[in-house]
Amino acid sequence: MEKEATQTVSTGPESIAYPMISDLVKFGQLTQVSYMLLGPLGSGKTTYAEAFLAEGLKLGFPAVFVTTDVSPRVVRNDMSRHGWSVEEYELSSQFIFIDGYSERMGAPHTGASYSLSKIDDISELGIILFDALEGLVCARVVVDSLSTLILHSNPATMPRSMQRLSGRVTQNSHSIMFVLEEGVHDEKTYATFSYLADAVLRFKIEDNQFCVRMDRMRGTDTSRDWHPFVIGPK
Repeated sequence: MEKEATQTVSTGPESIAYPMISDLVKFGQLTQVSYMLLGPLGSGKTTYAEAFLAEGLKLGFPAVFVTTDVSPRVVRNDMSRHGWSVEEYELSSQFIFIDGYSERMGAPHTGASYSLSKIDDISELGIILFDALEGLVCARVVVDSLSTLILHSNPATMPRSMQRLSGRVTQNSHSIMFVLEEGVHDEKTYATFSYLADAVLRFKIEDNQFCVRMDRMRGTDTSRDWHPFVIGPK
């Protein structure tokens, strides 16, 4: 998981994260959107994605977390220490994990609802994802990370596969957020996948503080200013 900088963190009571997407845009549709989170390792992208799901759950939007780099248990623990416990939502099928880590790494199965054994086959992910989304309304989906999928997939076909997947998700009234690691791929890869997303959020660490900005979002105005990304008591 990504390491924390000097971000304010709660270890028990529920915390709120700021700024979220609604704080960064002046107007526009915030559902049925594909988001790309871009930044170096440890710059807060995974935490932001978790906050995005936690915020959605409070607003009544179900959540699906596709995890390829750590087990669902790690994500649960990480969200719990911010006060974003998801166990009850899992019991009611409002929070669903698609585990693309445990079986591939030979780790014990952690009770995730769905298991993804081949991350080099984006079509399998699509089948499992839409099975998980069956019956959910306006869900928020996180894929962490897109970088892992890219590294294990055919580079020639991956952009179109990702576009098709995100298009199907948004056309079915859901939103999807991809985490893309800076410094792992070439510039053409970043340009291509950023272009395919409806919105791009960029992350950095400055003076030991997580910072975020909205690079662009289709259909709305954005300031492109950097903002400290802070998590604190509710």
